Amino acid sequence: MKKQLFTGFVFLYAAVLLSAANTFQRETPVRQHGKEAGMLLDLGKISMGTLNDVEERKQYLSTVQLEKQRIQNYTLRMVYENAYTLYKQGDYQRAQEMAQTILSIDPNFKQAQTLAKQAQNMGTYGTTSEAQVIEAKFQEAARLYDSGRLVEANDKVNEILTLQPGNARAQSWKHKIDYDIAKEYSRRGDVAEKNGDHKKALDAWYNALLMRKDDPKLIAKIADAENKLRKEQVDEYMKQALDFYNKGQYVESYAVFERITKIQPGDPRVQKYMSQLKNEIAAGYYTAGNRSYNSNKFDQAISYWNNAKKWGADSAAMDSLIKQARNAKENNLRVQQQRLVQAQQAAEAAVAQEEAKAKEAEEEDKPEEIETVSIDDIPGVSPMPGQSLVPGQTSLPGQTLVPGQTVIPGADNPSETLPTLGGGINRVSAEASAASRAKYIEGLDAFNQDDYERARQAWIVAKQLDPGNTDADLGLRKVEELLK
Repeated sequence: MKKQLFTGFVFLYAAVLLSAANTFQRETPVRQHGKEAGMLLDLGKISMGTLNDVEERKQYLSTVQLEKQRIQNYTLRMVYENAYTLYKQGDYQRAQEMAQTILSIDPNFKQAQTLAKQAQNMGTYGTTSEAQVIEAKFQEAARLYDSGRLVEANDKVNEILTLQPGNARAQSWKHKIDYDIAKEYSRRGDVAEKNGDHKKALDAWYNALLMRKDDPKLIAKIADAENKLRKEQVDEYMKQALDFYNKGQYVESYAVFERITKIQPGDPRVQKYMSQLKNEIAAGYYTAGNRSYNSNKFDQAISYWNNAKKWGADSAAMDSLIKQARNAKENNLRVQQQRLVQAQQAAEAAVAQEEAKAKEAEEEDKPEEIETVSIDDIPGVSPMPGQSLVPGQTSLPGQTLVPGQTVIPGADNPSETLPTLGGGINRVSAEASAASRAKYIEGLDAFNQDDYERARQAWIVAKQLDPGNTDADLGLRKVEELLK
């Protein structure tokens, strides 16, 4: 499916560019801003469909981009050939237009640069012959060559060959200049190699090889320098890998050894180190998983054991441990749920008990009603109008009863008013206890949802409301361990 999709993109992209090339052949182009950019199909905007892995997508897009660039180069070369044909036919305006369009897509297309400039000159100065232009370029190339500016002289000769590919004189100059440039690059490479700079030497020799492709001595120098550079890189990486290993940074050490295998595949010493590292890394993850499990950090333990599997630990054993951790996690959650229910029931019972105590205390503190009787009912007592006595009490000698006054037996001052009975009941402790339990339940609910910070805040408030709340104490200690 992916291959068919990619092939479809490639053919569609090629069709767009070829259609543009044919259009230039049939009619005079009209320059409009943005039209050239529309020739390119932006494959990066197309959905990747079934490609799920990130690395797979990157690799696929990279392949698409390379293929797109190859097709673009091929098609632009065809467009350039059409432009050159128009130039040779004397249609300088259309040749210039096509060359400019090529440059809008690939500004580094040197032949299109030369053709566009020459077509413009020929169109503007029609009386100037091509022979005069070519001769002027030869003179400029000779001047640059004599002054030692070989690269610029080579560019000028390339311009001549762009306008006249079969010009024998230009081809001769091209061969001579290429030889001299290659010789200079080879000399620079020799100097760099003598100074021990293999990379710089290789850069220079590869540039020389572009112009002297069949030089066996140059190829031998490059091969020897490549081997020396590879050995230097391997030695440097080995030092890094062993430093990481000695520090106990096994994963980092393994990554460096992997880089060595890309430079020098099949090295038995490297393979031995990598095998040993995999065993130690797997053992480290296994041990870390055990510690997490014993601390009731079941998710962390599962993660460690999964990593141990990736590094070569026995899959069956790790799967068994992972299953055990999952079961333990479920049991732990079940216990926490039961505690939550029990805490809710305890809180409700505590509230009901406190309400019952408060009601009972209210009944006990209620003032007792004092029964009054008529003085006529007490033999031997003559009360004043409106006077009443406590049942069974007679007036005291010399005592004057005020109408409406109640006399308390044994009181020194019968006119003294009774003290106020039954003050407000203090329920602050009971309410704080109930509120503390409610906050504990709220924190337990947050803990079961893995929201440890909210659980911690709730249990702190529960402790502030009731310092004797041991459940909140236990929860705080547990959540502090998890947040470390």
